[in-house]
Amino acid sequence: MSVSISSPARKGPKPGRGVLLLAGLIAGILGVQRAEAQPRPVFDLEVNRTGAERVVVSLDPLDVDSPVEGAQEAAADLAGRLLRDLIYSGWVGVLTPLPDGVEIPGPLPGAGRTDEESRVGARISLRLSGVRPDQMVWEARLVQVEPRSQLLGKRYVIEMGTSPRQVHHLADQIVRELTGEAGIAQTRILFSRKVGTGRELFLVDYDGEHLRQITRNGSLNLVPRWSPDGSRICYTSYWKGRQRLLVLEGATGKSRKIADYRGLNLGASWSPDGTELVVTLSRDGNPEIYRILPTGKVLQRLTFEPSIECSPMFDPTGHQVVFTSDRTGVPQVYVMDREGSRRRRLSLQGRYNESAAWSPRGDRIAFVSRRNGRFQVFVVAPDASELRAVTGAEDGNNEDPAWAPDGRHLVVSSDRDGQRRLWVLDVDSGFARPLTNGAVDDNGPHWGPPPVAPSADPTRRNR
Repeated sequence: MSVSISSPARKGPKPGRGVLLLAGLIAGILGVQRAEAQPRPVFDLEVNRTGAERVVVSLDPLDVDSPVEGAQEAAADLAGRLLRDLIYSGWVGVLTPLPDGVEIPGPLPGAGRTDEESRVGARISLRLSGVRPDQMVWEARLVQVEPRSQLLGKRYVIEMGTSPRQVHHLADQIVRELTGEAGIAQTRILFSRKVGTGRELFLVDYDGEHLRQITRNGSLNLVPRWSPDGSRICYTSYWKGRQRLLVLEGATGKSRKIADYRGLNLGASWSPDGTELVVTLSRDGNPEIYRILPTGKVLQRLTFEPSIECSPMFDPTGHQVVFTSDRTGVPQVYVMDREGSRRRRLSLQGRYNESAAWSPRGDRIAFVSRRNGRFQVFVVAPDASELRAVTGAEDGNNEDPAWAPDGRHLVVSSDRDGQRRLWVLDVDSGFARPLTNGAVDDNGPHWGPPPVAPSADPTRRNR
């Protein structure tokens, strides 16, 4: 996918004050520094922040009615992938043992019932039929156990030998029906990966599958951020040697520049309605936070400090902005109103805190804190209470937290296994799983929204 830029390359000014934070900011970006209705059934689902109780489901023996070779194996694969999606949601447990031939792929937390989960809430029945491998019919039923009633019935036409998105769709439907919570199985994650001497933007499904590259300009492409509807991506690029903010349009697959000022142009975060962004610019000589339109027009400068102000992000209402500042001499996390007023410090412990991300639910803010020489992820309530560590020293360095649309999961860049890869963390249960693999260098992830329409797919032309 090409990036269309017409402006000539020019050199920017040398950075000014706040050398420590700015060096850390740029190093982190470059990868150097270490997202008629029927009444819903009622289950005994009680959520707490240290381990939420799950709804337990059981899987009936598979029903396969097809003469096609490999149909039984395909049905078992579909069932295993569906159960994995349900378990990854964090809200659903699976009764074991499983029917013959069904295995759940991937790293998993405990799949069976815990002592507290005393009953099965629902049963899943799956049927695969058809006489053509490219036109099989996959049917699913979700039945409540007590009182017995069918909660959900779905029918999909699929092709054998693929990993169909219908599995993710069904999983999200089941999660919502059982718990009232939105599933994340259909979501995707953007990130920056080192390629040669540069960094390119990549996209991967929430389970680590369907990896694809979406920029190919041989430059440094960093810190991608989805728009709320998933139709656009704002990112920082050093295309032609100068740092710029670009917006990739999903409808065309092309990028256009929106900020091309001398110095820093980075750190974009979309407002909840997608009509504006908050960014870090040094156009006036010092790194400050601004509100701009997606066209690039500057609406308002929000900070006026002799320090470095960076990493802004709107809250889910669009009324507040969380950001990082070293105005006290070291990086700390602050919150201000969207107009730049009523500023208050959020991080009250630790001497190095940065990279705050506001949960889509608005109830928690994740941020990075350097403790005992390592970067760790913490969450805190917006009023600075309920501070809790999500990662520990034994987990290596963990940075760049970004929330899933469910407000429960985080994606981070972590070197816990020796490579700088992406990991998904269940903040409530503590379960962690790798998202990317291999000898890679990945950072700057951002979790996308649930799909809204095929046209809102920035990679559709590459398929």
